[in-house]
Amino acid sequence: MIGVTRVGTRPFVTWAAVVVLAFVFAAGSRAEAAFDYARYKEASLDDLMALPRPAKGVDISNDAPLKLEVTLADAGGACPTELLKRSMAMSGFTKEQVDGLGVSHCITVRSAKGRDLKVFVQDILYGFLPREVPVGGKLTLYAVHVFTSTDGPGLLVNEFQTVQPAEPAKPQSEAKMASCGCWTLGDHPGIDMTADKEGMPVAAMEDGVVVKVEAAEQAPGDLPIIGGCGRYVVLKHVYPNDAVVFTRYVHLGRLVDSKGKVPAVGARVKNGEMIGEVGPSKTLHFELRPVAQGNATSDPAWAERYGGIADMEWSHYQPVDPQKFDPDAFGGSGKSGK
Repeated sequence: MIGVTRVGTRPFVTWAAVVVLAFVFAAGSRAEAAFDYARYKEASLDDLMALPRPAKGVDISNDAPLKLEVTLADAGGACPTELLKRSMAMSGFTKEQVDGLGVSHCITVRSAKGRDLKVFVQDILYGFLPREVPVGGKLTLYAVHVFTSTDGPGLLVNEFQTVQPAEPAKPQSEAKMASCGCWTLGDHPGIDMTADKEGMPVAAMEDGVVVKVEAAEQAPGDLPIIGGCGRYVVLKHVYPNDAVVFTRYVHLGRLVDSKGKVPAVGARVKNGEMIGEVGPSKTLHFELRPVAQGNATSDPAWAERYGGIADMEWSHYQPVDPQKFDPDAFGGSGKSGK
């Protein structure tokens, strides 16, 4: 039996939401650059809701991207998006751009004067937002005003931030090593799982493709978000909406699949299939790294050391807290498996 012990969350993250859809709303093409917060101009949701509304149909908006301070009134869920997509098409987006934008969820936010508005949220964000922000919590939305209908403005949220408390001084305990022995507690990404005994099977989280097999017992790791963790396997998971997640299984003993062979780079694995065994430490370290705008490391040391190495692409993306990640929302509504 393997138990979960929460020993760390996401390092080097200054905002609550670390991912945004890889399609930039204004460009419609896949991008991995840092999110451009400066494009979004401060605005009042109350002023926006007070704008004239059409007697029928919709008015297409050409407003600049907006930065809005709001309160989460309802975490929402799946919602109809046909009007949003029709409005995007009317404003000049191609069918490919509209279809490529994964949006199937809404939340309700509240203005400073207490007025509520339902807004569209990209699926990749909705995988985190309800877990990061409690109902009644303050947050900053980075949104695009797509249309105005008889019900009010139609907003699409591309990113969000929460109010962050002042960072406390790190306790001395953070200088101690995490249970997996790979990092200090202050730098530890992901979660550690303890096993009853060495040799227990380690299974793939989802359907995916093997992209990295590290067989060295003392694998080097030059950067904190990689770590020196011994043997590990990395899988790439591609969802029906083309969202991508890398998962890493670290501190393994034998590297062995369900056929008794060493997993091969390029091999496809199914959800639950064996990719290795728990090592002598009886600890499995697990990481989840979404490929998403704003989630790529900006550390120049990474580009210098790993930028040209294909099987280290996974390490370009920051690990996130697996216990707050919703794969169904991130990937639309289907399961991964490409």
